[in-house]
Amino acid sequence: MQFEARLFDPDRREVLSRQLQAHDEAAARRLLTDAGATVLALRVQRRPGSTSGPIRQEELALWCRELRALLQAGLSVVEALDALSASAQEPSIHQLLLARLREGKAVSTAMQDVGGFPPLLVASVRASERTSDLTHALDAYLRFDDMVGGLRRKAVSAALYPAVVVALGGLIAVFLLLVVVPRFAGLYAESGALASAATRSLIALSATLSAQPWLVPMALAALLTVLAWAGTGSRPRRIGTWVVNAWPWLGQQVAHFEKARLFEALALLVHGGYSLHEALGVCLDLAPGPCGQLQILTARARIEHGATASVGFRAAGLTDAVTERLIRAGERGGDFDRVLRAVAERHRQAFETFVERATRLVEPVLLLGVALMVGGMVVLLYMPVFDIAASVR
Repeated sequence: MQFEARLFDPDRREVLSRQLQAHDEAAARRLLTDAGATVLALRVQRRPGSTSGPIRQEELALWCRELRALLQAGLSVVEALDALSASAQEPSIHQLLLARLREGKAVSTAMQDVGGFPPLLVASVRASERTSDLTHALDAYLRFDDMVGGLRRKAVSAALYPAVVVALGGLIAVFLLLVVVPRFAGLYAESGALASAATRSLIALSATLSAQPWLVPMALAALLTVLAWAGTGSRPRRIGTWVVNAWPWLGQQVAHFEKARLFEALALLVHGGYSLHEALGVCLDLAPGPCGQLQILTARARIEHGATASVGFRAAGLTDAVTERLIRAGERGGDFDRVLRAVAERHRQAFETFVERATRLVEPVLLLGVALMVGGMVVLLYMPVFDIAASVR
């Protein structure tokens, strides 16, 4: 079997990824441990009969809802998966899960063997197996998915309107340069009107585009190619990291989203029976990059050496003054999962507030910019017309 391991290098203080071949997971861990590596996570990358890749988030949420509904109706896990498999039009993941369940494996083990399921869902299901309450595990994961999905939808919706405004402004400008400006240029040439330097520059740009009409579609194709290239693989995350590093104030707002996701996941796992140390290990996959993973590792190491959760999170830079006090209250009261969920809710509200304020600020600025660009082109075109009208009088 081929495994993908996540290792921690204490010398460089970095989280590394490594692929290796082994007979099973225990053998893979033994090989890495004998080599002196600190294993953080180990997953099967490719296994015969497994799925080709991660399940899409929309399909995963639908699968969880359908399975939960069937379980609440009184069906067993095997019966529910069999019903879902019968409704599928082609061989599906349900058949792979059923095959492993009929071999006597637990649901979480079957999901891990099949692959494609996020580690957080697998960990939540594994916790539910201690209490035989799979429905609660699915409910908890769906709450987490709804929270994260809601934040993402807000961010995408906020960015959609400015993108439409900029695109329409660009189309109007291209239309003016290719259709309207050449006609005014001919009029000015026939009448001998004197145009300003700005108007002459606008006419020269229009003449260039008209003489070489392939420039506009070529520029559009180049833009689409760059956007497609930037949106594939790990490039969006690297570009996002660069943007966050370039504008620290934006990084502080993005950190609210990441912390909301992290603390909501911790609340889910702690409520399911995981220790905070174990939950932090599962949440390593939720970290946005090496910096976030290093924060989780730092908090985990402090807690492992006997520090309280508030001290460990503060040392890792995961808390502010208010969050630290909330966690201390949770340590005294014992209802720690609710405190973690309250911290996640606080960061969620902060991120939503930022998105709403940014939308209210950016949208008028973009509209004003597009209006000034189009209006400026129109004014530059009509100024010589006024001179012609004055000479006619």
